[in-house]
Order: sequence, then structure tokens, then C-alpha cells
Amino acid sequence: MIPLVRFPKNRAVLFCAPAIFTAFVFHLVRLVSPDHAPAVLFFNHLDPTGRSGLAGDVLTATQFGCQAVTALTAIMVQDTGVIEEIHPIADEILDNQARCLLEDIPVHAIRASGLYSPDHVSVIAQIAADYDSVPLVLYLGPQYASVIEDSSDDEIEALLQATWETLIPQASCVVVDCSYLNLWAPEDDHDDVNPIPVVLEAILAAGAKSCLALFCPSPDDAHQHVLLEGGDRSLAFGFFPLAGQSEAGDMISAALACELTRGQAMTQACEQAITYAHKALANGRKLGMSKLVAQRLQKP
Repeated sequence: MIPLVRFPKNRAVLFCAPAIFTAFVFHLVRLVSPDHAPAVLFFNHLDPTGRSGLAGDVLTATQFGCQAVTALTAIMVQDTGVIEEIHPIADEILDNQARCLLEDIPVHAIRASGLYSPDHVSVIAQIAADYDSVPLVLYLGPQYASVIEDSSDDEIEALLQATWETLIPQASCVVVDCSYLNLWAPEDDHDDVNPIPVVLEAILAAGAKSCLALFCPSPDDAHQHVLLEGGDRSLAFGFFPLAGQSEAGDMISAALACELTRGQAMTQACEQAITYAHKALANGRKLGMSKLVAQRLQKP
């Protein structure tokens, strides 16, 4: 893990980034009704382009009438196309920041993403256990898969073990992107023909109350989003392929956490979150020279 103070040449930037982002959060929060806006705690990295990460989470929360409170897991050095550097936050800082918020502000949902180490997983798992009455949405997508690809065998084993044993069992919903599922599924859950159903069932068996599988292959070779709950209950949501799907799960999981603050049933909450994300992607705009940035703020 790379501590926040390891890079002397960029020290000013690394220390200023959280403060600048905090000011950005409070500016957007003013757009939300100050009286009854439910708070959502987001764990995620900081993508300075707003395509994903905390900057995007704040916009999504604003769209859903929620107040975003944030705990930073990593600082990214990137543009809209390429990530050049990743600077994970020390687990002590992550824990302190999250608990400072939780001791001050009642939160109505937690969304966990941007996991860069077993220590990050352990911190969030302990917080989730301490606030077990608050719905937890866990997102495991391309960022989680990229950490696994770049880690040693021992690091992979530790990350997967922490995720499966401490975080998944506490989740109200685990949101996964089936495009990357093989990279982080336990080896004994693999099936040579189609490992995806086996892994999804393993998530429920591990204790998650539900699992929303994004871009899940269907028998007719199309793709769909599928919500799995206990007792063999499942519901498929159709979608249209759109550019920029890599951040779709980031948006859907953030929107889902916001919807759960309203006491929505999981089925309705997932449907609203998926509809929002697809509209945001369809109306994406090109801010720079590379990938589209989804339009997270939408007109009613």
C-alpha cells in the first residue's frame, strides 16, 4: 500500500486534492434540499474526470436528492482515457475519515467500491458490522478486477478471502459486472462451460441478501441485468448496449444505494438505478479527446 506522504514532489497536490474535493462536495450538496436529504456514505477512489469514482458518486447522489458523504480510497492520476498512476490511501486514514463522518452524520446507506487492498476491505467490513442496520451496496467491477490483475498470488488470495468472508456476507446487494467475473471468482466456483451462474449463487450462499449481475449473458446470446435474491427468485432487466459501459456499474450501484435510502424494495430500486444509468450513458458528452463522460445530472 502506498501511503499518502510517499511522493515528496507531488506532496502539495496529494494533500490539497482531498480538501479541493471536499469543497466540491459541499458545493453540490447545496443543490439538494437541506431539510430532509438522506445521507449516503460512498467509499471510492477519486477520478478527477468525473467519469467514475467519488466525483461521479456526488453527482449521482445529487440527482437522487441525497447528500453524499465520502471516504477516499485512492487518488488517480488520469484523463478521460488513460489511468497513469494510482495512489491508494492508507487504511488508517480511510478508517479515520469514515468514522469521523459516521459519528457526526446519520447515514441511510453505504456504497463500497474502489477496494485496493485487503486492508481496505477489512476497514469497510468492520464499519459495516458496526452500522449493520444501514443497507450496504458492494460494487465489484473493472476496478476490482484490475487490482487482482496487478497483484501477486499472495495479495490476490488475501484480497479475495477478505472480500468473500467479511464484506459479501454483510451486503444488502452485491453488484457485479459479469464481464470481469472470472478474474475474481474463487477457483473452486469455476465451471468450464459457464462459471457465471455458479459464482452468482456462491455470492448468495456467502450471505449477501441479493446480487445484481450486470451484462449477464442470456440463452439467446444477448445480455441482460439480472437481480438474484434468496429462494431462487430472479428478475431480468433488459438494456441497450451503449458506449462507456465500463462505468455503468459504478453509476448503477451508486444510484441503487440512493434508492435504498427511500425504503424502496430491491426490485424497484434496481430498476430505477438501471434506468438512470442507461439514460446518463445515452446522453454522455465528450469533454476531452478520449472517452465519453456520462450525463449524471438529468432533467426530471
